[in-house]
Amino acid sequence: MLGSNQAHTLMDSIVKLGIKDDSAPVDKGQYQRIVGRLISLSHTKPDIGFLVSMVRQESRSRPLSGAVSLCNPFNLVIADEDFHKGFNIVYDKALANSLCKIFKKHALLFEDIGGEFDIPMAANAKSVREFDEGLTRVSFGFKSVDDYYSNSSSSDSIKNVSIPLLCIQAANDPIAPSRGIPREDIKENPNCLLIVTPKGGHLGWVAGGEAPLGAPWTDPMVMDFLEHLEQARSSIVASNTNLVDLHAEHGLQHLNV
Repeated sequence: MLGSNQAHTLMDSIVKLGIKDDSAPVDKGQYQRIVGRLISLSHTKPDIGFLVSMVRQESRSRPLSGAVSLCNPFNLVIADEDFHKGFNIVYDKALANSLCKIFKKHALLFEDIGGEFDIPMAANAKSVREFDEGLTRVSFGFKSVDDYYSNSSSSDSIKNVSIPLLCIQAANDPIAPSRGIPREDIKENPNCLLIVTPKGGHLGWVAGGEAPLGAPWTDPMVMDFLEHLEQARSSIVASNTNLVDLHAEHGLQHLNV
């Protein structure tokens, strides 16, 4: 596989997989919890927030020049509240239905699982919150759904972001509500740039010369931002200047569209 690390201990081609009576027992519960986490992360909101939370941990010894966040539900508690209002309920039910379908493909893995898991609730969830209550929050080790949402939110991470971060949001996003955007923290952090469009829904920016087909207008903007960071990194390598110091000195702009 391209880009993979080389293994120092290759698997013998004549070895056959099987069960050994004297082998150490496998922690099946740990495997079940990992699968539960992957089901949620592959289809729901926290993945983008996780990226933003990780950006705050980037230090001068890390390789990232910057990052981009699109339609991030910064505050999952607020996102959950708004998900149960008006037409957003349609999105909630549709997402919950998709999660249930994915979960049922792996249902056999959870037949004998114990603890706080509520497998029937997860398998028949009518909302994302019900699915998270039955499976996700337990898989991640949280005591309640609200505890899971609060600790998984990235809104509190913005003030500590130390590398350039571009955030693009839509004011009418049903999944990432505008009122959850930490505007003041973004404004006070010179490493952050926030763009909020009046419309666009959730990743539905179709405006542009090629609309409604082709790439959304955000694609070239994101690429320009990333290319600028890469050019800035290349231009200052010889002078041994740190990219974070460069942006902290000049600051980023805050745009209202």
